[in-house]
Amino acid sequence: MSDLPAALRDPAAYPHRPARVEWLQTHISWLFFADHLVYKVKKPVELGFLDFRSIDARRHYCAEEVRLNAALAPGVYRRVVPIRSDGGAVRVGEGPGETVDWAVEMERLPAEGMLDRLLDAGDLDNARMREIARVIAEFHAAAATGPGVDEHGAFAAVRQNCVDNFTETEHLAGSAVLSERLHDFLRGRAMAFLDDRRQLFERRVLGGRIREGHGDLHAGNICLVEQRVVVYDRIEFSARFRCGDVAADLAFLLMDLDLRCFRAFSGFLQHDYVARTADHELGELVPFYKSYRAYVRAKVNALGLAALHPIERAEAEARVRGYFHLAASYEVPPALILCCGLPGSGKSYLAPFLARPFEAVLLNSDRARKRAAGQPAASHREEALGEGIYTEDRSEGVYADLLARAEALVAEGRTVVVDAGFRTRERRQPFAAMAQRVGVRLVVVHADPPESVILERLEAREAGNASASDAGIGVYRGLKDEFEPPDEFGGDVVRFEGSVHPSVATAGVIDRLV
Repeated sequence: MSDLPAALRDPAAYPHRPARVEWLQTHISWLFFADHLVYKVKKPVELGFLDFRSIDARRHYCAEEVRLNAALAPGVYRRVVPIRSDGGAVRVGEGPGETVDWAVEMERLPAEGMLDRLLDAGDLDNARMREIARVIAEFHAAAATGPGVDEHGAFAAVRQNCVDNFTETEHLAGSAVLSERLHDFLRGRAMAFLDDRRQLFERRVLGGRIREGHGDLHAGNICLVEQRVVVYDRIEFSARFRCGDVAADLAFLLMDLDLRCFRAFSGFLQHDYVARTADHELGELVPFYKSYRAYVRAKVNALGLAALHPIERAEAEARVRGYFHLAASYEVPPALILCCGLPGSGKSYLAPFLARPFEAVLLNSDRARKRAAGQPAASHREEALGEGIYTEDRSEGVYADLLARAEALVAEGRTVVVDAGFRTRERRQPFAAMAQRVGVRLVVVHADPPESVILERLEAREAGNASASDAGIGVYRGLKDEFEPPDEFGGDVVRFEGSVHPSVATAGVIDRLV
């Protein structure tokens, strides 16, 4: 029925007569929220990796969904129910009329308990992450393995999945979301890892580490209900997507935590899982599988980009780029990134976004200056250029402090983003020398918008300053003729002449690093 979604938005379609029906859709399902129950209906689509076009197939996969989710979400997936049409009226459940489709009837989980919401609210701790690790570890230990499962995690299957992944994204290479350089870099790294560690993949099969897992294990599919961890939406339509190395299953959640900037929780979860399972080879595989999972999410999110409204497409493209950048972050070695530009250029706005995919340490000259002066970062004083905390001696001390801290961090293997004016070659040269001495790549981001844009930003800053910078229009005018563009770095400079989306800026940096 082409009008089925509209019919199921009517409360009269349900036997318990809900007060209202809310709904949402994915690319393969419609979900109808009817008070305490949810009805999930599969769309009659064929996408290559699944085929829901026939009513018999939809009924079969509804039953599979109930069966497969019983282990991790007991009591949530209640049953499969018919959807009937009787005299033009659509009804859910048993009764007269023709069966026109099937639905999975589910208990509604509390939105406030969803892991992604709890993360956003800052309402999680290691104790709850430990419980999630326990549930996943016990699930993997009890999951099916052996014939029918092992082949999906064998070396040949994993390698073919990677080959398919990069082949299926060749049309994106050179587009707004993925450069040819990054596509080729990630493909080369993945193939090299596989070819260098064939014996490791073979040991995983022999060691029983290939299991019928979840397949879609991310924060949006985990709910904390009182003291219980409920993991739902296990993949029902493809054994290939569901079965694999436990490291690949866990890596999906670890990658999702990384994406949400919760790498500490990601590391804790991995450590606790290994302690419970004694899977000491898992750590060698996790970066590879996290990169693979991020790349797959980018590929999936890229579906249908061209059909979106320009505003929606810009947001969707940023999301896709974010996944590609995260995939790269697991493969790119530590680096030093300098953000330079005049006051109001936008460098301090971009810097945190540049740090994000690498879990880089962000060093900011304004904060360092105020810390050295014993002032709160949010405090503001109207001091002329070269006076107060802005004397040349003070500035020398600030840059020396930034240099020392950056060197210590990159020596430990961390990527560092330094956000400072860097208005002269003399200011930049010690950082370039340090990067060469320590042996890390250096990329310079030069924010260089038109003066009209800068003045507009500085006027807004003076009207209500929420940044750590005290620099206003007067300081800008005093510095603009002194600024020396970072041309000495040649191809290692990423220059932006106007307002730029942070994900585009990040793409420019990553392309210099790969």
